[in-house]
Amino acid sequence: MIRITCFTLFIFFAGCSTAQHTWPDMSRDLVWSAMVAAANAPDYDSNDPKKRWIVVENEVDADATTSHIFINRKLSRSLKLPLQKEQKDTRDWLFTIQLLPTNPPLVTFDTVYKTFVPARTLDEAERYFELVDLLLQKPTD
Repeated sequence: MIRITCFTLFIFFAGCSTAQHTWPDMSRDLVWSAMVAAANAPDYDSNDPKKRWIVVENEVDADATTSHIFINRKLSRSLKLPLQKEQKDTRDWLFTIQLLPTNPPLVTFDTVYKTFVPARTLDEAERYFELVDLLLQKPTD
């Protein structure tokens, strides 16, 4: 019984963790600019058809004084996989993203509503951080 309780608590706390990302060689101002740009122009193109979405609505409230970004996003898709019926999905997200006052810049990404599938939140955080990474890439000669 104790093992089951410990395992359940571990899954609960591991699933509720907040995603984080850091950029050691970047200034806070540059990271903030990339964060706001990534929030305003989400990219849901993917080679994996299960990860492709259409952005129906994307409301972004970026507060530079508190280093917080709040995103209210609505997504939809129509997915047709081989040997399956067409599946129509919608998702409503409320994200909160914060640039912490640390050096190097550290960003946290979380949802306001906790999901039953924490991996979805981690997927969204990964998608966001990859876009910020792309925007922060130094041009090569």
